Amino acid sequence: MITFLMTIAITIGITGIAFAQSNKKIPQAKIVMTINAPIDSAFNYIVPVKLSHIFKKHKNLPAIIKTDEKEKWFKAGLTRTVYFEDGSTSKETLLSVVPHTSFSYRIEDFTSQLRFLAKRIEGNWIFTDLGNGQTKIEWTYKIVPKNFIARGLINLVLLKNVKALLTNALIILKTDLETADGIKGSR
Repeated sequence: MITFLMTIAITIGITGIAFAQSNKKIPQAKIVMTINAPIDSAFNYIVPVKLSHIFKKHKNLPAIIKTDEKEKWFKAGLTRTVYFEDGSTSKETLLSVVPHTSFSYRIEDFTSQLRFLAKRIEGNWIFTDLGNGQTKIEWTYKIVPKNFIARGLINLVLLKNVKALLTNALIILKTDLETADGIKGSR
């Protein structure tokens, strides 16, 4: 049994070294989407949206069931605890809010298995007015690894599922913003 576990650890280590050598950048997922909604409506809806509405379970990534913010999530410096369906939590801090342009946040203090791989996650949204009531949204999600082995595992195992999770969330937001019923139902 010990030999088997050591073989797995060595294999994971070699995989991590290979990925670290080939990609020293911070692993990230970037989603770009155009929404048929004015920039002010898109921004004002997305920043304080209820996370349980947009983050549904995806493969091995649990859904968000609630957060504990005490006031509207719209002011830099606010923090909240995020609760997941598997019983784990994380702490999220709103770092910046530039009305109708961008906002950024940091997620850390993971109690899930992610605590072994990531120091933190850095999220950033950029909104661009395309005219004619359309808004381009760029959402970047950087997963800051704890070490080079974690970087390899994040790239190999986690990043594809994270990108799919974020894409699903943005599709929900797009649907909400492009249909009046969607916005009413998500608040």
